[in-house]
Amino acid sequence: MGIKVLYVGDTQVNLTTSMKGMDSWSYAYYSDSARYLRNALNASKDIECVHIPGSNATVDMPSTVEEFNQYDAVMVSDLGYNNIVFQPGNLPPFKTPMGPDRVTALYNYVKNGGGFMMIGGWLSFSGLQGKGLYGGTKIEEVMPVTCEPRGADDRVEVTEGFAMKFEQPDHPILKGLSWDVPYMYMGYNKTFLKPGSELVASYNGDPLIATCSSGKGRSIVFTSDVGPHWAGNFLEWPDYATFWQRIAMWCAGKL
Repeated sequence: MGIKVLYVGDTQVNLTTSMKGMDSWSYAYYSDSARYLRNALNASKDIECVHIPGSNATVDMPSTVEEFNQYDAVMVSDLGYNNIVFQPGNLPPFKTPMGPDRVTALYNYVKNGGGFMMIGGWLSFSGLQGKGLYGGTKIEEVMPVTCEPRGADDRVEVTEGFAMKFEQPDHPILKGLSWDVPYMYMGYNKTFLKPGSELVASYNGDPLIATCSSGKGRSIVFTSDVGPHWAGNFLEWPDYATFWQRIAMWCAGKL
């Protein structure tokens, strides 16, 4: 049976200013790091992936349980909490109420049987300079890990690269994949495993892959990234697509 996955985030607009002596110029470009995961999921005939770019999340992300129920799993990656908690009504013309409580809707969606995943990045979990802001929220409540306190920068940069330690090598997500590339990752978000959660893979004792049940639903985290730069040569791994397809199926309760 096929599944429908909502994937939100992993895009950005970059504005750069170059200076040569007295002269300068600016240019902008769009970065679509989401294409790696989006293409991996869509390569499976059993998965329909609907992607919402980060810049569109406030407007286009579901806001009610009924809207979330269109999907078997929701995957959020490199998208700060502000993009979920705010509604379009926080922009001119301002209105009160701003809009539905999207955070509580996502929380109830998971508790009622939906799947949820958070993937690492500079704006996931606590994030760069603490700007991810997920600590102490209802979204943190459904995850198998807790975040660093609000305001703390949780990024762990490993410039020499590292490999995951498999705590459960026979887990259905990992079993039988070709883990013969020694240094696949270059960073991750530091989180803390909750009591009762399952640690699937780690590095230096920190969770890389962790899972839990949350009410009737399932929740999983992968605290490194889907694309540059933390993904390193993970992107060149022959089983990259299979790995993400398995994660999506597990999150949706089909694996």
